Amino acid sequence: MWGCMICDKHNGTGPLVSPVIHVDDLVVVTHRPAHGEWVRPGYLFVEPRRHVATVDLLDDAETVAFARAVRSSIGALRRVLEPAHVFTFVAGLSAAGVHLHQHVFTRPSDTARDVPWHNADSPDAPQIPASGLDALCAELAAALPG
Repeated sequence: MWGCMICDKHNGTGPLVSPVIHVDDLVVVTHRPAHGEWVRPGYLFVEPRRHVATVDLLDDAETVAFARAVRSSIGALRRVLEPAHVFTFVAGLSAAGVHLHQHVFTRPSDTARDVPWHNADSPDAPQIPASGLDALCAELAAALPG
């Protein structure tokens, strides 16, 4: 859809383009892009290919594919990064436009207890060089079930 940053990302353009972990006819799973020289590993987005605003607008096949992609993403994050927890949420409107996207992100095992659950970018969160993001995403893709 014209003007949607997520649709643009799916077409390989715009500021949200980042390594793809999984793609099929119905869903796309990507890692959050690096900003500068470093990236916080373990922050994924699950998005339907079709431009829809909310889960209730998905058809039955998209709903199943979307749910499976979320579940598979959580499993891959657990296997590869061994976090204390994996959080997931769907937020409302954003700068990306009205295109459904589910956040799936880790809480590293050594995160201080006083860091709120939603603070994925706390100062003590691990970082990897941006140059290592493709390798991490390949490892996550390999950890997805069948």
